[in-house]
Amino acid sequence: MEITAFPFPYLQDDECSHFLGLFQDMDSSPSGFGLEGFGNNDNNTNPKKRPRKDDEGGGGGGTELGAPVNGGNKAAFGDILATLLLLDEEAKQQQEQWDFESNREKSLLEANHKKKVKTMDGYYNQMQDHYSAAGETDGARSKRARKTAVTAVVSAVASGADATGSAAPVPAADIASGSGSGPSHRRLWVKERTTDWWDRVSRPDFPEDEFRREFRMSKSTFNLICEELDTTVTKKNTMLRDAIPAPKRVGVCVWRLATGAPLRHVSERFGLGISTCHKLVIEVCRAIYDVLMPKYLLWPSDSEINSTKAKFESVHKIPNVVGSIYTTHIPIIAPKVHVAAYFNKRHTERNQKTSYSITVQGVVNADGIFTDVCIGNPGSLTDDQILEKSSLSRQRAARGMLRDSWIVGNSGFPLTDWLLVPYARQNLTWTQHAFNESIGEIQGIATAAFERLKGRWACLQKRTEVKLQDLPYVLGACCVLHNICEMRKEEMSPDLKFEVFDDVTVPENNIRSATAVNTRDHISHNLLHRGLAGTRTL
Repeated sequence: MEITAFPFPYLQDDECSHFLGLFQDMDSSPSGFGLEGFGNNDNNTNPKKRPRKDDEGGGGGGTELGAPVNGGNKAAFGDILATLLLLDEEAKQQQEQWDFESNREKSLLEANHKKKVKTMDGYYNQMQDHYSAAGETDGARSKRARKTAVTAVVSAVASGADATGSAAPVPAADIASGSGSGPSHRRLWVKERTTDWWDRVSRPDFPEDEFRREFRMSKSTFNLICEELDTTVTKKNTMLRDAIPAPKRVGVCVWRLATGAPLRHVSERFGLGISTCHKLVIEVCRAIYDVLMPKYLLWPSDSEINSTKAKFESVHKIPNVVGSIYTTHIPIIAPKVHVAAYFNKRHTERNQKTSYSITVQGVVNADGIFTDVCIGNPGSLTDDQILEKSSLSRQRAARGMLRDSWIVGNSGFPLTDWLLVPYARQNLTWTQHAFNESIGEIQGIATAAFERLKGRWACLQKRTEVKLQDLPYVLGACCVLHNICEMRKEEMSPDLKFEVFDDVTVPENNIRSATAVNTRDHISHNLLHRGLAGTRTL
C-alpha cells in the first residue's frame, strides 16, 4: 500500500501559498474566532479564566510577551509546510521513476515476445515446406510404381500374344489396382495373414476323422449347410478386395461354436482379422436362425406326433407322450443392465463363485431332436416361470394343440393337463415309485440331448463374450446344428461327453389340474397291473 508524504496531495502550489496566507491571517485574527492554540494568549479571550498576578499591574505585559510567541509559531508552521512540499515532490519523482522502469520492462517483454513469435512462424513455415516436398516426392514415387506395374502387365500380355498369336484380355480393374498377373500385386492396405490351415482343411483329400474332430460333423454335413446358406451369406466382390467365400464364412462360425476357442485363435486359423471373425460368427448364426431353423427345428406334424407317441409307449409304457422337456443354463458375463435378473443363485452356491446365466428350455422327441426351444430368459427364473413365458404354454397349449398329449418334465415343473411330472412327495407307494422310474427314463432322453448339445458345441460350456442381444441367435444356431447332426446320425466322440448339472426347484404350486392328478394315478395303476411295477423296482 502506497502512503503519501504530504497530507494534502490534492493541493497545488498556488493552493499551498493560499493555505500559508490563511495561517498568517489566523495569527492576526481577533480573539473571537477561538484560535487560542495558535499563539494568541490574550487574557480577554476567555472571560472565565482567572488573570495572572503579573497582569494585575498592567495590561501591556501580555502583549509584549505574546508578540515573540506568535512570531515563533508562524515560523514553525512555515517549516512544516516546506517539509511537506519537499516530501510531496520526492514522492512525485519516485513515482515517475517507477513508471519509467515499468514501461521499459513492458517494452522489453513485448519485444522478446514478438521475436519469439517471429522465430516460431519461421520454423513452422520450414516444416510445412519440408512435408509438402516429402508428400510430392512420395506421390511421384507411387505414380512411377503404378506406371511400372502397368507397363509390366502390358508387356506380359504383348509377349503372350506374340507367342500364341492371340491377345489374352486383362481386366481393367486388375490393371488399375495392381492385382493382375504382373509381379507387384500386393495391396499395401491389407495385412498379410497365413491361410495354410484353412487351405489344408478345405481340400478334398483332407482326412474325414480330422475334419470331424475339428468341426464336430462330417464333410457331407458341412457341405449341406454351406449349400443351404450360400445365397444368404455370400457377398459380392468389389474393386478393392475379393469377398470371403461362403464355405470359409460357415467354417469360421462352425469351428468357433464347436471349439469355443477365443477369437484370436480363430483369426490365426483362418487368416482373418479378429473383428472380422466375430462379425462372421454373428452373421452366420443369424442366417442359421432365419433360414435353417424353420426347416430343421419345428413342431411335428400329426403323423410325426403319432409316430413319436408309439415310440415312447413301446419303450416306456406311458401313452400319448409327444416329448420330454428340460431346462439348462448357459453361463454369461455379468450384463450391464438388469444384473440381478441374470444372477444364478444355485450355480453361485454350487461353484462358490458369482454366476450369471441365460436359459435354454427345449422339448425333444424320442430321438433327442429338438421340436421346440425357448431361449433367452434370465437365469434367476425357475423352470415353471420360464414355461409360463414360453410359446409352448402361451400358444400351443392355449390353442389346444396339446390336447390328449403329454410332455414329460421333471419335478421342477407343475402338473397340468398337458405336462406330466413325477410324484414329488415322500413315502411313495409301489405304484408311484414305478411311475417315477418310467418318467425318469423319458426325462433322461431330454437330459442326454442337452448333454450332446453342450458337448458338441463347446462354446456353451463357458462364459461367452457375445453381446446379450446377439446371444439368442448363437444359442438358436447351436440347437439347429444339433438337430442337423442328429438327423444325419452324426456320431459324437466319447471324449466330448459333457455332464449337465441344473438344480431342480420344486414349485410352490406343483399341482394345477385336478383332472391331471386323476389321470396320473390311472397311468400309475395301469403300470402296476401290467406287471411292470415289480420288475422295475427290483
